[in-house]
Amino acid sequence: MKPIQFSTLLSQSRMFFPALTASTMVLTMTLTHAGTPTEPAAAPEESSASNWIGFTVGGAFVSGSDAGMMRRTQTNGDFYGGIDSLQFSQKLNASTTLTLDGHALPGLEDYEFNLNLEKADIGYVKAGFKQFRTWYDATGGYLQGANMIGLGSQFDDQQSIDRGEIYFETGLRMENLPEITFKYRHLYRNGDKDSTCWGDTQANPAWGGITGSNPAFKLMPSLWDIDESTDIFELEVEHTLGNTDLGMGLTYESYQLDNSRYTPRWSTNGAVKAVNGITVTEKSDADLFAGNIHSVTRFSDKAWLSFAASYTSMDTDTDGGTRSYVYGAGMVPGIRDYSYDQMIGGSTVNQFITNLNFMWVPVQDLTVTPSLRYEHESIDTLSHFRAYNSTSWLGLESLAAYTDKDATTGALDIRYSGISNLVLFAKCQWGQENEDIFRVDRYLPGEFLSTDVQVDEKEYVLGANWYALSNLSFSLQGYHNERDQSLDHIEGNQSAVLAANPGGANNFRPIMTEHDAEVDGLNIRLTWRPMNTLSLVTRYDYRHTQYDNAGITWTAPTPPIFHKIIESGDIASHILSQSATWSPIARLYLQGTVSWISSETDTPDSYTNDSDNDYLTGSLTAGYAIDDRTELTASYTYYGASNYVNSVGYTGVNTIGYGLNTQEQAVSVTVTRMLTPNMIWNVRYGFMTSNTDPMPDQSGGFSDFDAHMVSTGLKVRF
Repeated sequence: MKPIQFSTLLSQSRMFFPALTASTMVLTMTLTHAGTPTEPAAAPEESSASNWIGFTVGGAFVSGSDAGMMRRTQTNGDFYGGIDSLQFSQKLNASTTLTLDGHALPGLEDYEFNLNLEKADIGYVKAGFKQFRTWYDATGGYLQGANMIGLGSQFDDQQSIDRGEIYFETGLRMENLPEITFKYRHLYRNGDKDSTCWGDTQANPAWGGITGSNPAFKLMPSLWDIDESTDIFELEVEHTLGNTDLGMGLTYESYQLDNSRYTPRWSTNGAVKAVNGITVTEKSDADLFAGNIHSVTRFSDKAWLSFAASYTSMDTDTDGGTRSYVYGAGMVPGIRDYSYDQMIGGSTVNQFITNLNFMWVPVQDLTVTPSLRYEHESIDTLSHFRAYNSTSWLGLESLAAYTDKDATTGALDIRYSGISNLVLFAKCQWGQENEDIFRVDRYLPGEFLSTDVQVDEKEYVLGANWYALSNLSFSLQGYHNERDQSLDHIEGNQSAVLAANPGGANNFRPIMTEHDAEVDGLNIRLTWRPMNTLSLVTRYDYRHTQYDNAGITWTAPTPPIFHKIIESGDIASHILSQSATWSPIARLYLQGTVSWISSETDTPDSYTNDSDNDYLTGSLTAGYAIDDRTELTASYTYYGASNYVNSVGYTGVNTIGYGLNTQEQAVSVTVTRMLTPNMIWNVRYGFMTSNTDPMPDQSGGFSDFDAHMVSTGLKVRF
């Protein structure tokens, strides 16, 4: 007889509370067991059956925001049930095998089926389908202050999108012949989700903002109506000739998009004039063709050469898009204040990329790998639209642009292991990019803009892995990255155009002439096993990023004003984490991790508040074998952040704040029991709480929730 194994029970159950398994929160907890367990009774032998089917039923009881719980845990916040796992394999004859696997969980709207027919020394045929649902919280934003109106959302805040794939694949696998693989995939995305663009509950005609009588309210969410599909055909061929592996691939992709976004607007008296105050529709389709070739040549064990090249061409057409506005004092329901219709156009993209790598071992224990990459890309775009207001046609507008880019990147990797218990490595990378952008804007007659973009990038990495003792090792890595981007603008007919059009919403001139970034980082990791039953891993990461920008101001009729380079942003991040795995006795294990993350952003803008992003995460998982048939597992997770900043805009009133003031905790307990060698049963309970603390943050507390989750499952082997 042999006892049931932790790994066996855990791997046999697919379903777990997504809120707990998906969480990155970590902190330690102690699991105690009262008394000393008695000698376990003899357990039945584990079944040798290779096929199984598992059933699960469960649900949640939510207090607070159902939408917040659904988004955070990615469950439906209600009851669900079905087949959580299915595995069936059958030999049809000595060389042919049929395999079926999948799951179907109504309620969670998670489905997958895969069918595979394989014949040894000939090839295989695969087909399948999968679809899963992603939940979103369309609650909207919140402004701090008094006189909360509490009008609520005009949309259901429980939104979701279904993502799916239907595929077919076949492969030829015959000795001495090329490996040929053909794949077809149909991908789709349908449903509704919230947008980062929010509407408001009151509109001030002066600037579309907040009136003084109601300085705080819940913002109305915009809603995306998503309808997208993609068809992909792929052909791959692989073959070996002597010491060279050769390959090629062809891809054709067709993409269709028909999306709409609805943003509510309100009149100054607080009455709803139009829920869809701003309506944006996006309709486009694209065709992509790509081909690639690649090879690996092994001259010897000390010299390998790899080469790859690809060409991609994509045509995109936009047809039927609109953008309509309904807002302002005295507006009439159903009448558009402004509309941009017949938004048509398209683009053509051509891209060529080639890459060459050479791995060389000039002396023992030293590996040198130089590489070179070249990319050329050209983009042509053209767009037209017709503009209207509530009484007249404003005219036909158009914009044309052309982009031509060349980029070259060289790199050198070096690795040395000639020192006992020490591995040293270094990497250097240099890149240069030249891009020419030419634009003709019909909105300002006679104007064109030519921009020359130059990018220089450098990256250096140094590191070492030191195995100091059999149970103690260190890893150290440091890196430095510089990216300098300059933009040189040349505008045609500048004086006349600027004199006639000194600026405003329709003056789409560039405002940046320099954008530089410099990054320095360091990470250290220590792995230590002070005893056979205890393993510790400590890690520290540091990253510092500095942004420097220079801008340009367009004035009429004088020449533009170029500003000097200033430091526009400074971000410093620290991450300290500790994990431990301990198994004091054969029947008990404990795994815990705690992490502290600190990130601070400083900016010179007087209208922008500096921000902190500090939070603590932690978790502990414990497992105990009560007897040879029964196992108890438990887990606890924690997340805490207190970084909310109530932002004040240039108008002197509160705007959308940023950062979080949130605490989340989750606990779960699972009991697994082997009823017979072919039957395993489990029952689970979980609790999760997510609340803003001590005061509402940008969510206004509308997404807070407490949730109890229960489920039970049965797996049958056959």
